[in-house]
Amino acid sequence: MPVSLVLCFLLCALLPWVLSPGGRRAATSGRFFRGRGRAVRLVLLCCAGTFMPGAHAVERPDSLIALSSVDGRVDVFLDGHVWLDHENSMDIDAVVAGSGHFAALKGSGRESVNLGYDSATVWIRLPVRVAEDAPRTWLLEVGSPTLDHVTLYRQDASGRWHGAQSGDHVPRSGRPYPHQNLVFPVDLEPGKDEVLFLRIASEGNLAIPLTFWQPMALMQADQLRYAWQALYFGSLLALLTYNLMLFIAIRDPLYLTYSLMVLGMGVGLLGMKGFGSLLIWGDAVTPDNLAFPVSLAVCGLAGALFARRFLESRHRAPRLDRVAQGLTLLFALEAVLGAWLPYSLLARLVSATGLCFSVIAVLLAIRSLMEGQRSARLFLAGWLFLLVGVGVTALRNFGWLPTNGLTSNIMQIGSGLEMLLLSLALADRINSLRQEKDLANAEAVGAERRLVETLRDWGSALEREVVRQTRELREANQRLAGSEALERRGREEQSHFIAMIAHDIRTPLAIIKAAVQSLQDMDSVPPPLEREKRYQRIERALQRLNALLEIALMQDRTNVDDWRMELADIDIHAHIAELSRMLGAADEGRLCFEFAPQIPILKGDPRMLRVMLINLVENALKYSPRDAQVYIETSLGEEAGVPGLFILVIDCGPGIPEGQEEMVFQKYFRSADVAGQPGLGIGLFLARFICTRHGGRLRVVPRPARTGACLEAWLPLVPGEVS
Repeated sequence: MPVSLVLCFLLCALLPWVLSPGGRRAATSGRFFRGRGRAVRLVLLCCAGTFMPGAHAVERPDSLIALSSVDGRVDVFLDGHVWLDHENSMDIDAVVAGSGHFAALKGSGRESVNLGYDSATVWIRLPVRVAEDAPRTWLLEVGSPTLDHVTLYRQDASGRWHGAQSGDHVPRSGRPYPHQNLVFPVDLEPGKDEVLFLRIASEGNLAIPLTFWQPMALMQADQLRYAWQALYFGSLLALLTYNLMLFIAIRDPLYLTYSLMVLGMGVGLLGMKGFGSLLIWGDAVTPDNLAFPVSLAVCGLAGALFARRFLESRHRAPRLDRVAQGLTLLFALEAVLGAWLPYSLLARLVSATGLCFSVIAVLLAIRSLMEGQRSARLFLAGWLFLLVGVGVTALRNFGWLPTNGLTSNIMQIGSGLEMLLLSLALADRINSLRQEKDLANAEAVGAERRLVETLRDWGSALEREVVRQTRELREANQRLAGSEALERRGREEQSHFIAMIAHDIRTPLAIIKAAVQSLQDMDSVPPPLEREKRYQRIERALQRLNALLEIALMQDRTNVDDWRMELADIDIHAHIAELSRMLGAADEGRLCFEFAPQIPILKGDPRMLRVMLINLVENALKYSPRDAQVYIETSLGEEAGVPGLFILVIDCGPGIPEGQEEMVFQKYFRSADVAGQPGLGIGLFLARFICTRHGGRLRVVPRPARTGACLEAWLPLVPGEVS
């Protein structure tokens, strides 16, 4: 079964379903579309017969072309009068001498030869018999204006052959007759037989319909023909102008791509039908040669962009969209590179790509229609018509269908219906968008009304809440102002009291120290050894009192943000040894030291570090049994890549309860487990404060086996001198 017949049967099955109304439409609309569907099926089945080859009788090879006065039009039957020169080397003399090589072409129709895309040069022999009453002037029409070179050869009285040239590679002014097709005026003497020869060479499709016309008959036929072409191209121009105006008005790219598709289709068919050179570009040969394939490639590119955007194929059918995207790219390459590609290759590519994309567009439309897109119904109908037009034209171009009136004009019929239906689909889309916009506006108005009412209610509630919270905030501020004043007054009194006590205690301490110094210089009794012990006890007591005063003063100065340290070089081992001498004899014996060798000099405040060490050691001694040891260890190490000194103070007491490792460093914190021990809870607080001021850190570390609490202080070292 021929491909064309299969396409028609498919259209017969799909079109009634496509054109049928939705479930919510009126019954009268359903009857209307069902009636139209039956009519469309009947028309398509009738058209299918015209596509099938062998539908006309075949003339015998020895028949002549009879011209008479009663026949204004005589179609030329070519079976038996065609010779294919595959070498492209024959001239007219060789062809005349080898007339026996002319033969029938298998599969050609009655009206014309259709060789598809064949690179051979075609020679056609036209044996003409002119009746006695026939007019002298005849016009030979070659009904394919896209043929590159067509030459008509006639023999003069002397026996020499003369050729007249035409074709789309010949400027318009150089053609023998101004017409959309390739027309040759021929003067034939009535009552005589004559043999004419046609030579056709073309890179494109070799469809060669031939007709002899009387001039008046051709003019009358052209009136109807031109009226149909004017209707078609006028409709395209109206659609182009209308949709361009829509694009300018609403800036929707759909209307621009549709307009480019209409423009490409119009320019391409102008070139295909021969009106381009006749009416527009005149003697320019290049536009006449490339208008058909390049313009149809632009049309295919714009149509592909339009279809993908209109049907939202990227979201509805991603796989088909990827195929459509590849065909879109192929259309773009054909449009850009068309001027440099061989015409035969370009024409084949455009025909095949157009046919493939028409099928993909139909599948995309069916998918969108199944998902409920209303305007896809008209889109599908339009692309089905275009698919028939493109498919039949492509099959005719490849030589698989005969060339006749229907196959020659099916592209215009299909594209015209497609453009009209796509325009209706765009209009339907505008209506859908307007309805959606109206619905959205109604919903927005309702939402705005509800929002205004809600905001009004919220405003009233917010106003009441603001008044209440403002009143509560005013009362809280008043209470806070009173509390701050009391706290400020208490701090001032505490600072004044501590400063006064420190001054009163330092004065007698200075006097005692001076007296002890003077006693050391005396040579009286008691004996020197006893006297030295007494002096040492007095000195130790004085150091202890001075350290206690430093602790009291430092506790107060932790509230001063701009307190500056008095930095000096410190030998930390000497500080620890000095600390042991401040303790009583019993406590001094409980200390165990393990010092790292070669400790570099520390840079810090001596008084602050002395207070830190005293607090750490006294805290360990206080919470350890009286006969238990307290271990003081030093070692070198790094924190975050910074070298420093680690000082570990380890006791044998009850340890720090789990979860209180950070709480013990808070000011005035006292654990419930040590409520019986004396203290204010500021020792470890001061120790961490001092360590932090020196750029170090103080923390509780996991206890070694059989020990109590383990406190680890880390102080950064100053590179340089080693103690």
